[in-house]
Amino acid sequence: MAAKISVGQVPAMFARRQQQVFGVGRRLQSTSTQTQNPAYPLYPSVAQLLREKGIPKTDVSKIPASGPKGRLLKGDVLAYIGQIASDYPATQAATLAKLTHLDLSNIKIAPAPAPAAPAAVEEKPVATPPPMTSVAVSVSLAAVLSAQKKLQDNLGVTVPLSRFLAIATDIANEDLPRLASFKPSADELFDEVLGAEPVDTSRGDYLPELNAIEATQTVRSKPVTEDLIDFLSAEPSKKAAPAAYVEAAPGAASNVFSLTVPVDEQSRAKEFLERIKTLLSVEPVRLVL
Repeated sequence: MAAKISVGQVPAMFARRQQQVFGVGRRLQSTSTQTQNPAYPLYPSVAQLLREKGIPKTDVSKIPASGPKGRLLKGDVLAYIGQIASDYPATQAATLAKLTHLDLSNIKIAPAPAPAAPAAVEEKPVATPPPMTSVAVSVSLAAVLSAQKKLQDNLGVTVPLSRFLAIATDIANEDLPRLASFKPSADELFDEVLGAEPVDTSRGDYLPELNAIEATQTVRSKPVTEDLIDFLSAEPSKKAAPAAYVEAAPGAASNVFSLTVPVDEQSRAKEFLERIKTLLSVEPVRLVL
């Protein structure tokens, strides 16, 4: 709350600099009869203006107040001493009072908009899937089975067949030849401008399908042992011929690795399958060591 300070409380050195009090004859009376509400203190800016103009504290109640809730404004003081028009504070107060109320008399309800015509449904062309082809390579897993047995006998470690296949697939996907329709990236084009050689390979993401084929069975016949008595008597033996037994060659099972890819990826997929075949046929033990 701002303190009320009279001119008499100001030190003498500052009081001598104050302007002379204006005569009562020069003060213009306002049409408003409302004065400063004693329930509220003076605004600090108003109190400062009163000190600057040399208006005593006793004259505050004579100045018409146009502020909110009957408070004195700087414009009231300036109008009281004649520096501005006497009706200026009242005019501004009326303008502000008018602006505080929202005038809705000119507002009219807008007519409802007409329903928009339904937009024509545009049929999107259905993308035609590219023609597909199947690429297959027959691979023998005899070398892999032999490598499994060596690891088990020498190291006591059992490496599952899926481990060999997973590593071979990952290696075969490295640096596959790019498709003819491949478009290089902006970074690759920039590197070529700087003199770098164009990159002709990229990593693939192929995962082959494995279809096992039953191993070829080898039929062996046991030798027939002829009785000595039958041989000397030159009579044909009446013994039934011994039954043949079947033995499957170990590791002779053949497996077909296949891929279903678009036609333009046929050569790339075939290169991948040939790598799988080489990795599983030539020293597959190096895949896990």
